[in-house]
Amino acid sequence: MEKSPSSVENQDTKSSFISERNYLVIHIISIVVIALAALIFIVPSMENANHAFAIGFVIIVALSFIYGLIARHISPKVKDRNPNFNPYHTFFFKGTVILSVILVIFAILGALFVYIEHDNLFQAVGLATTVIWIALFLIYFMWSVYHYNINYGLTDQDWQRIYDFRDMHSKGIPVKPSDLEMPEYNPYKSQTFGLPPGTVRGMIAFTLLMGGMSLLIVSFGTQYSGVDAALLSQQFEFFETAFLMMIAFYFGDKSLKYLRERWVPKQNNVQTGGQVQNNQSVTQGDNAIAPMDNLEIDNAYFDNEDRIFSLENGLQTEEVSPASQQRSMLSTSFEAQPEISLQREEYVQIKDNTNSKILSDMDIRIALDELEAEENLKISLPVIKALVKVESAGRGHLSDGRAKILFEGHKFWYWLKQFGKDPEALSVGNEDIIYKKWTRTHYRVGIKEYDRLEAARKIDPKAAIYATSWGLFQILGENMEHNIKSRNYQDVEEFEAKQHESEYYHFLDFLAFIKIKKVRGKALIEYISEANEGNYDWESFAYGYNGSGYKVNEYHLKMKHFYEQFKNEHTWKA
Repeated sequence: MEKSPSSVENQDTKSSFISERNYLVIHIISIVVIALAALIFIVPSMENANHAFAIGFVIIVALSFIYGLIARHISPKVKDRNPNFNPYHTFFFKGTVILSVILVIFAILGALFVYIEHDNLFQAVGLATTVIWIALFLIYFMWSVYHYNINYGLTDQDWQRIYDFRDMHSKGIPVKPSDLEMPEYNPYKSQTFGLPPGTVRGMIAFTLLMGGMSLLIVSFGTQYSGVDAALLSQQFEFFETAFLMMIAFYFGDKSLKYLRERWVPKQNNVQTGGQVQNNQSVTQGDNAIAPMDNLEIDNAYFDNEDRIFSLENGLQTEEVSPASQQRSMLSTSFEAQPEISLQREEYVQIKDNTNSKILSDMDIRIALDELEAEENLKISLPVIKALVKVESAGRGHLSDGRAKILFEGHKFWYWLKQFGKDPEALSVGNEDIIYKKWTRTHYRVGIKEYDRLEAARKIDPKAAIYATSWGLFQILGENMEHNIKSRNYQDVEEFEAKQHESEYYHFLDFLAFIKIKKVRGKALIEYISEANEGNYDWESFAYGYNGSGYKVNEYHLKMKHFYEQFKNEHTWKA
């Protein structure tokens, strides 16, 4: 007895449903087993204070996976997600989603590890924020590249619709001509990555913004002082500068285009009182064509290429400017360059004066030679360059030539008290420069730190200098009392003047500091001297210079790494 087609179809559907249901049950059981294994074998090995957090985390992750499986099972099946079978679809979408999911999982696990190991929720959130943003950035970027470079600005559904209409047309079914039209190229192929203008700049700007926000979140949960505070300040300054440069680049470009349109005369006869001016002025007005920037030059080239392509294939073209006008624009864009070159050459001395502030290898050699001759202490150049690389605050001076500083209000409180003044009474109205405990709340960073220093100087000049970190190595002025006393500064005025003068003086202060500062009964300089015959104790030096937090920032490992790098350059032997 034959079964009807409908009954066979119903049986196939039923068996398919059963298999899918069994598949779902197996997945759920697997997730539950894995979660139980984590709760039994992994969670008990953690510290007691983290048990509740770990248990909650495992349960939430397990429930999330179960929810995702059930939602996918009961949702309507979406057929033909890639109807035109684009060979790049799987690579751009499935591959990107898999990579992004892996990144997010690593972000969550990494954040959990950071929280458990360091008990710092802010660092965990900052790490997770950064990695998750990278995953989102990757998804959007890959979609944009696919949409414009592979699909020419259309969706997969749009392409399938065009193929359907063309198939109907081939069968003799009447269709509208507009339904058969399909793009031949990416409309933004002259732009960066073939994306619409401003897309790449916007993504970079948002990435810089997210990086700065992540750094801000991390900074909430960590206390910094001295070199660490200067390093954090430098990192904030980098993100701030980079973000502002992106904004200035975008809006500055727009404003220059607007001003250029106002400055360039219109291409028509200039009349005064109804009379045409002399032929020379009219000719100048006609030929005054605005110079093109690099982006417009590229666009002009591709527009010309597209026009040739359209003519060869019988497509409609839009009116474009003559080639002679393009050549004129290209030629006028280079007219002002010789003048710019001459203007730059006039101020070579400014460049020399600026560079004279920077610490050079020759400066280090001179200081080390004097140290060996006077005190019989031999330090190699690669060792010092490694220390400068790790312990310095980037550059020792601001853009206006003054020394880079960081004013510490809690140090100002201490020295006011030492000099016989009442810091608590003086803090009224001066809460941003006088406070008992360290906080980063009042840091202004950069040139604005001098506003705080000047306000403090009015209260007590000496205490103000003592409470400020100075220069390349951010050494506190209070070290004049002990660690850099051998520098023999006559007073705080001379000390400050030398800080503004050159990074060389910053380096001499640094050498004096590590000669006096002791840890484990030895001066810091002894751990890195050539008396060790190359067996330098980077860890002891980092502990003495940076404090107990050196391991978290891996200062000792960075010193060793950069030492090996500079040693292998061989330039120090010259």
